Amino acid sequence: MKCPSCGYENLSGADACENCGTSLTREDVPQAGTEVERSLMEDPVKCLDPIRPLTVDLMTSLTEAIELMRNHRIGCVLVTAADGSLVGILTERDLLQKVAGHRLDLDQCAVQDYMTEGLETSKPDYPLGYAIQRMIVSDLRYLPLVDEAGRPVAIASSRDIIDYIATKFRAAG
Repeated sequence: MKCPSCGYENLSGADACENCGTSLTREDVPQAGTEVERSLMEDPVKCLDPIRPLTVDLMTSLTEAIELMRNHRIGCVLVTAADGSLVGILTERDLLQKVAGHRLDLDQCAVQDYMTEGLETSKPDYPLGYAIQRMIVSDLRYLPLVDEAGRPVAIASSRDIIDYIATKFRAAG
């Protein structure tokens, strides 16, 4: 049975999702009442048409990371290890909270010292509602989408979600 929260394919008859712990019993599984609810429960995160992420390695200077963000007009860069796996994210929020006002030499500061680690991620095929829930619970503006090996393949933003839902409401209303 496919989990309504994370999309994980569980063995038939399982009471709870092996991936996220959500109850799989029929009486506990929410049912969509509207097209918007159905969309949130069934449409995959990739339906947002998320953009390819900007990535940097751990030793990239803050100057380079900030220039990359500014030149591409995006509020974050994803930080990857040598094998391409996602290890962190550097956001505008990180820069404001950890860098601004500290009179640092940004050329000498490595991204690894200012990035956020242990971040939330999603797979592109997970339901849209799962991504929204993770972003709300963790107070995120950006949600990296990763492949099975943990390598970033896209990034969804809160703006992507708002635009998508607004389109759904317009079409449904």
